[in-house]
Amino acid sequence: MDPGVPDVAQDFAIPGGSGEAMEDNLAANINYMVSHPLQDAVMVETAEMYKTPINCASLKVPTVNPVVWAPMSSIMRAQEIRFQRVLKLISAGITALGRQVESCGMTKVQKHMLALFCNSFFEINCMRKIAIRPLLHPRFAGLCKPSNVQTPGFLFGEDLSKQIKEIDEEAKTFGRMKPFNFGQRWTGYSRKRFDFGAGSSRGRSMIRKNFQPAQPNAHPFI
Repeated sequence: MDPGVPDVAQDFAIPGGSGEAMEDNLAANINYMVSHPLQDAVMVETAEMYKTPINCASLKVPTVNPVVWAPMSSIMRAQEIRFQRVLKLISAGITALGRQVESCGMTKVQKHMLALFCNSFFEINCMRKIAIRPLLHPRFAGLCKPSNVQTPGFLFGEDLSKQIKEIDEEAKTFGRMKPFNFGQRWTGYSRKRFDFGAGSSRGRSMIRKNFQPAQPNAHPFI
């Protein structure tokens, strides 16, 4: 019950969105830690105590495929590095929770904790792809879909060239467009030109030419 709402109105009032109160000291610590920067060196040291288990490969933070990383601007790279830093902390938190419960089973609350942590890890990887999507050739925007399973290793999968080929073959099969020649420029837009970036010929074809990254204060997900 919300103490700020009169007793009769409790049944009709719009829920305030708050849960039951925590122990005061614990609540004070949480409020401080989520609203203040913590020491980088201490956080890195703490995360190092919980290295990714050898049988949890998907918990390692995937890196950006080299062919995508090469043409990224310094602004996009800085943003990507921040994403990776946050993911490493979440990964360490998941590992710490797993170490705590692996020998004694999990309570319902601990299961909820694990699901929330893991989904946060997945969602941030999706946000990374969304932030990179403007750099990609429009045909390959599907590689950034949130429904895609995130494989270990690289953000866009281990075999990016194979995925590019499959996208082209699918387009050919359904007759939506002619087979894409990975060695030619794409000229679908009259006022925009695209580059091939760096890397293999297939990888190069997925990068826009003259890509203009968002300004530092612009929201990358709009």
